[in-house]
Amino acid sequence: MKRSSETAFTPDVEPEDAVGSEEPAIHAPLRVDHARSIWTSPFTLPSKTIKNTHRNKRSWIWLAPSSMWSFTARLTLMMTERLNLESHSAPNLIDRDIYLLHWRPAPPDDQPDIHGLPSLDHALYLLNTVMFYMGQNYFLFEKKTFLAHLHEFYYGDALSKAMEYKLWFVQYLLVLAFGSAFVIQPTKNTREPPGAKYFIRAMSLMPEHSTLWKDSLLAIEVLGLAGLYLYSIDHRESAHVYLGQAIRIAQLEGMHTQLPEEELGIDTVTRCHNLWWTLYLMDRHFSASLGLPMITQDNDITTLTDPPTASSRNATLSLRVRLSQMLSFILSSIYKTEETQLGIFLEQTRSVLHTMAGLAQEIESAVSIQLQKPLHRVPRETRLIMLIYHQCVIVATRPLLLSVLKERLEKLGHGEEDWQSLLVATVALIATGIKSAAKTLQLLTDEDDLLEAFLPFDLEYTYGAAIHLMMAHTLFPGAVEDCSLNQVYSILDGMIYKGNQVAAARKAELTHLEYLFQELATRIEQCGLQTLTLHSLPQDEHAVESSSHQLENHLLPVPEPTLPMDGDPELLPSDLRPTASNMECLDSLGISSYEFFSIVAQIGHHESYSLLDPRET
Repeated sequence: MKRSSETAFTPDVEPEDAVGSEEPAIHAPLRVDHARSIWTSPFTLPSKTIKNTHRNKRSWIWLAPSSMWSFTARLTLMMTERLNLESHSAPNLIDRDIYLLHWRPAPPDDQPDIHGLPSLDHALYLLNTVMFYMGQNYFLFEKKTFLAHLHEFYYGDALSKAMEYKLWFVQYLLVLAFGSAFVIQPTKNTREPPGAKYFIRAMSLMPEHSTLWKDSLLAIEVLGLAGLYLYSIDHRESAHVYLGQAIRIAQLEGMHTQLPEEELGIDTVTRCHNLWWTLYLMDRHFSASLGLPMITQDNDITTLTDPPTASSRNATLSLRVRLSQMLSFILSSIYKTEETQLGIFLEQTRSVLHTMAGLAQEIESAVSIQLQKPLHRVPRETRLIMLIYHQCVIVATRPLLLSVLKERLEKLGHGEEDWQSLLVATVALIATGIKSAAKTLQLLTDEDDLLEAFLPFDLEYTYGAAIHLMMAHTLFPGAVEDCSLNQVYSILDGMIYKGNQVAAARKAELTHLEYLFQELATRIEQCGLQTLTLHSLPQDEHAVESSSHQLENHLLPVPEPTLPMDGDPELLPSDLRPTASNMECLDSLGISSYEFFSIVAQIGHHESYSLLDPRET
């Protein structure tokens, strides 16, 4: 994995002519320095690879542009080399699988093994556990149909049932695998994932892929369950393969289109609708994690996000879909090239924040209604929406921290620094990303015992927020509260206590990154470099409203994300000003539509930008 930092985060670029050394007055109109660039992606063309050390036939591992795993590898390598540190203490990101899984396909005519299965009561308990953790967000089996088969299996001839309905039996074993993973705390330091004994039995009975598509909806559900389990144990590549097959079978059934209720019945159409959007959301998450293009594109989909039977749960699903589309838009637009001019980056970010403000209005409305109930706790599905929402903000603003980090590393020991031209126009965005990262950890900490220890999504949100805060804490001392960083390890320790070995591996990576950032902070102090702080100037109501009215006159046209949005894009920040009645709602959300519209206005009118407040060391 030995590579130069130039190939880790692209070759060095010659700095442009510095802007005047004389700092502008605090209230003077400011212009964006369009000569400055933002490192929106740390990757160049041709693609970068590292040598594969796994015991398989892959010769190399491709480092994908938007993958958080690739970002961690690049960040670790770049800082290690720039700081002239030894790399032997770094955790090996590619040495081995965290969990081991091996199975042999059973001959298709062999009778399934039905020994060692739980009692009916125990099976129902595991099923209900799976419904609790997954039923709100992952429609990967139809409960009524599943229960009918389950009772026939336990009250009838179990062997004949398993033989005749082999694919349902595979689904049953996969449900047991998830249920066991949720309720059984595995032995520490084991290489076998929780629920593996059922998962291996299920996979050994999986039919040939060449004929699996003939089982239609059941085949799609089984492949989706297998993909989700594999993703949960950090077998992300295999998970992507199984999910891809599920999506392709779903497309063969026309599930990406509006299916006819009159011919198929409303129950079948609803099942197809929920299953399709579950696969869609999994694809968006898996693909973003691996840094790959989405398996299916939005312009190929004609089915509606709103199902035949409307409910609050369906409204939540619709919001998740649109937030996932927002994340995809961010990755495909902001992260499109390795370097982007500051002005263009701000225009792209304005487009993102404008749409995020509309989505925030919907979430605010949903949360405010839920908080008015006697036992006002935000439901799990709403919490998930808020986590995805903050993930979008973090991903959209991360290039700013990366740009500051690269320049700090390059200026260690030599060179004058010019921060005003970069940060005068971006400090509000940087602060917004930091706030979202801190709010992510608060949302996860508030969950107490409901924190997911097997499904990987809480872990991934924690990990992404942690790296963001570590970067911010080093680059802008005082911008991140110590309690936020302490929350990271508290969350990870809770997962590790429950036997999550993936969390243990991520903690080791974060611990090493924290050491690298601490070393960078020490070098910055030793070199006498300027200490940077984030300081927002107070703005009066007239400044915000004036900048809002002049948005269209100051901005170049950029494509808005093509997302359905119920929020009113014409509302000005003054129309969305927080009131005493909704302050609890806004605090629960973390970042409000009012704040987003205000930042959009600031980007459009440079007089109202916040300023960097440098503090002499």
